[in-house]
Amino acid sequence: MKKATIVSLALALVLAASSFASAANYIGGGIGIVGPAPAVESGAASADSDSFPIIFTLALDYDLMDKLSVSANGYIQPKKKPVSDAAGTGLGDYDIFGLAGGYVKYALANLDALKLGAVAGAKYNKGFVPSGVDRFSYGAGVFAEQPLGETGTIYGQAMYWMWAKEEGIEKVETAERIGVIGGINFKVTEKIAVKGQVEYANKQALFSIGAGYTF
Repeated sequence: MKKATIVSLALALVLAASSFASAANYIGGGIGIVGPAPAVESGAASADSDSFPIIFTLALDYDLMDKLSVSANGYIQPKKKPVSDAAGTGLGDYDIFGLAGGYVKYALANLDALKLGAVAGAKYNKGFVPSGVDRFSYGAGVFAEQPLGETGTIYGQAMYWMWAKEEGIEKVETAERIGVIGGINFKVTEKIAVKGQVEYANKQALFSIGAGYTF
């Protein structure tokens, strides 16, 4: 089921990107899924029987000036409380977990429209990836953005992350500190844009697609 959903999202992005104009500044929301989890002991998030089968997403992109821009994204996953803790029916039966990140990007080079630069950011995890862990992190890395003619923009970034509090952590694999984001955005109308994204965090993939306001 998850594989079919991932393929459907990818096909929708490719088909749409072939005919729509590029998006600029963007704010919007959408839905996503959590990819296959690594070994259970790594503390990965998963769409288990107590979690919503989809996650809800938020995204922001904004150009402050020619070379400087900011972006942010977030994931929200409701998870059903244990029976003993449930307050009744409705939203009171669920705990909310999630991940939110914010980034500042500075372009250092422009190679025939390919923008390359440095990125720094911070993110907060509330029991999402990894599950059961509340953690603030900060990191830095590189990013690239490539306009696809008049059809859209493809982008990506890779970062190395540090935990704000590392005491008590005996060993952290390098793969757990590497974070990667990649995606594509494009306009559907003058004011409406679509954004698709894949994020790799804590050795786990997060897939999302959404729509929002472009300006």
